[in-house]
Amino acid sequence: MEDTKIYNLFSENIKFNNQKRILFDTGSGLNIIQMARKDEKVYKVYKSLLENDYIHYFHEKHISKLYKREYVHELFQRKDLIKENGVFYTLDKPVGRKVNQSAPKRLLVLFTCMPDNKKFDSYLMPNRMFPKFFDGIEKNLVKNVYTMRIMDLNCSHGSHYVNTTNYQSYEKDIQNAILKVISDLAIRKENVVLYGASKGGTGSLYHSSVLDLKSLAVDPILHLGYYNSQSDFHFLKNLRKEDLTNDINENLNNCSNDQKYIICSRHVKFNYEQALKINIDKTKMIDMVDDMITAHPEVSRNSVPEQLMILNMLFSSDEYNL
Repeated sequence: MEDTKIYNLFSENIKFNNQKRILFDTGSGLNIIQMARKDEKVYKVYKSLLENDYIHYFHEKHISKLYKREYVHELFQRKDLIKENGVFYTLDKPVGRKVNQSAPKRLLVLFTCMPDNKKFDSYLMPNRMFPKFFDGIEKNLVKNVYTMRIMDLNCSHGSHYVNTTNYQSYEKDIQNAILKVISDLAIRKENVVLYGASKGGTGSLYHSSVLDLKSLAVDPILHLGYYNSQSDFHFLKNLRKEDLTNDINENLNNCSNDQKYIICSRHVKFNYEQALKINIDKTKMIDMVDDMITAHPEVSRNSVPEQLMILNMLFSSDEYNL
């Protein structure tokens, strides 16, 4: 790789020349994301990098390294990642006892959630944008389910699978990738379910409203207002549309399939109030009234049996007239 100038975060004027890679000396063991949480100047530099379509991919000693999004495939060593335009995903087929030649082929499109607290601001892209949500879910589902897991490779921690100023064809690229897998596997659309929790719930509901597919969204983030007010927690302020509810409702108006479920909880007030604004004629909302739920991450953890019940019902509803 060509030599790259190392910028000092605090002492130099930083100019972007559209180079593939850019390095920063943070003067600390903390990476630039962690520094941006603490220092306003670093925050502004980091936001400018995101606006210019750079993604943080590594930190070594005191050097944070970022790469242009369109070239990040050069960094991946995983053999299971499939690239379709700017979208990366894995595709797992049913194996062993989960294969049933007498049943229709099915597809679970899984939109990943946010990482846990330990990896939330990790310098590694997969940790932030592709944690393996619900590993092994297939063993709890009906047979013949292929699983497509989509990486949220955009901005800092992903953009919740929604277009941003730096990547304005992201939504279309995701939808085309899903449609290609459906076509390649020759799966009927009624046997496809989009699923996710948190920002993955955003992706599953949003894209199912566009593609008119079945979906399950667990406590989706439909409005960024709360998170933007928390020191721009997802680093998405001014990079993408803040409120998605109107767009989703407009899309739902054109949908014939009303098998779209939302699981949320009144105990997570902000997300719950946004979910209430979604068209109830085109979706079904389940309010988890559970004393164990006191914060957003707990909605998914405390509704696993309900999620599995709904997913299996969605996969079986046409076959068994449920």
